[in-house]
Amino acid sequence: MGISADAAKLREQILAGKIVRTLLWLAWPVIVANLVQISYNLVDAFWLGKLGKEAFGAPTVSWPLISLFYSFGTGFSSAGMTIVSQYFGAGEYELANRSASQLVSFLALTAIGMSILGLVTAPYIFGLMGIPPDVYPLALSYIRVIFAGIPLVFMGFAFMMIVTSIGDTRTPTKLGVTSALLNIVLDPILIFGLFGFPPLGVVGAALATMISRGVVAAIGTYLLLRGYKGIRVVPRYLRIERWWLRKIVSIGTPISIQSSTNSLGFVVLTGILSRFGSVAIAAYGVGVRIIDILQAFTWGITRATSIMIGQNVGAELYERARSIALKAMLFLTTTLSVGAVAIFLLRPYVISVFVNDPEVIAEGVNFLTFFTPSIPFFGIFFIGGSIAQGSGHTKTFMFITVTRLWLLRIGLSILLALNMGMGTLGIWLAFALSNVGGGCMSLAWILRGGWLRRVVEVPEKRSGLLTRAGEPAGVEAYDEPAAEDGGDAR
Repeated sequence: MGISADAAKLREQILAGKIVRTLLWLAWPVIVANLVQISYNLVDAFWLGKLGKEAFGAPTVSWPLISLFYSFGTGFSSAGMTIVSQYFGAGEYELANRSASQLVSFLALTAIGMSILGLVTAPYIFGLMGIPPDVYPLALSYIRVIFAGIPLVFMGFAFMMIVTSIGDTRTPTKLGVTSALLNIVLDPILIFGLFGFPPLGVVGAALATMISRGVVAAIGTYLLLRGYKGIRVVPRYLRIERWWLRKIVSIGTPISIQSSTNSLGFVVLTGILSRFGSVAIAAYGVGVRIIDILQAFTWGITRATSIMIGQNVGAELYERARSIALKAMLFLTTTLSVGAVAIFLLRPYVISVFVNDPEVIAEGVNFLTFFTPSIPFFGIFFIGGSIAQGSGHTKTFMFITVTRLWLLRIGLSILLALNMGMGTLGIWLAFALSNVGGGCMSLAWILRGGWLRRVVEVPEKRSGLLTRAGEPAGVEAYDEPAAEDGGDAR
């Protein structure tokens, strides 16, 4: 099974083009897409801020829990991207299609389970988090709508990761922009009840987000079923095979543990922040949204890095993969340093765009004062994550992520904020120190180079249909790709 001329051109550029130019060429659509993605939260924040700090705080306390449930989708879809991109880089297009098809069915089943689990457990988890009474009912209404829409979100994850894995970062951006524009239109209509619609408040914001994301899921599923640039979801390949399940679990489980413990950690952090009231929660919510704007650039570079690492490791171009990692890290940290200075200098003004409460503005300034100097280290940490995802060597980075969040960020927050009585300043300081520690650990892992070997196996020979151990085999009879020495890091 071949690929389109466009896909072949993408592969050639990723495997042989100039590194920084290719990195930026892949990254800028992802940056736009992530700015668009951030717009979901920014638009919600802007309109809900008009209803008061309680409505503003509802999404803030909800999203750590939402992210916990999303983490299973992002973890396994990221693992699916690793498998597809490495097979694509190795020129094994049939296996790339089979992997893409199974990823869709796997995520569909996972989404249904996560949706039901979230709807049942949300009230109890909110109770354990100690959400302030004035925020609790609004947050519960908001999160129920989001959890009901998890299947739509996971199908969007599948499309984004599959298409991105071959190097097409533009199509997801176009769909993301369309989705965001729809969200921008729907938000005030559903929140305030314009044009005859009932005023739904925070529920309206959640509905607008789910409807908008549903557009991406519907169009993406259609494109994959029809076939897009040689990548296609084939109905007969939807059955999950043992070899693929072992591979997705091996790569995806550490990513999902990393993501879920990260999200769970933020649930715990939200619980700690809740002890200091709605002002602290609102200040954190505003600060995070501002940081997210800068991180849109970070996510673009890291996604491009992951694509390039995946295909080059799949093609066993290990020295080029090492060069990609180092150049991406240098470029990102330099750029983030400039952005961090800008945020630091303008922090009271950008906070006041979202909230006009003087207490929230003052607390938000404190948060950004501590956080912004650590942003370059945050960039190194992100590059480490993209290398782990692209190469498929996710276990060590899972340990780094868990240590950074649970030992440094949460541990220091409890020590400084609660035990030593520093209050919210202790939490903001813990955020900064955890970024520095995570960045240093990531740098050591990147330089060590243990990730420089591919994790997929390819057939020993090809003759029309896939073969195993040199013997012809039909796709239906084919169980697992024949093992091949992936080679040592060079």
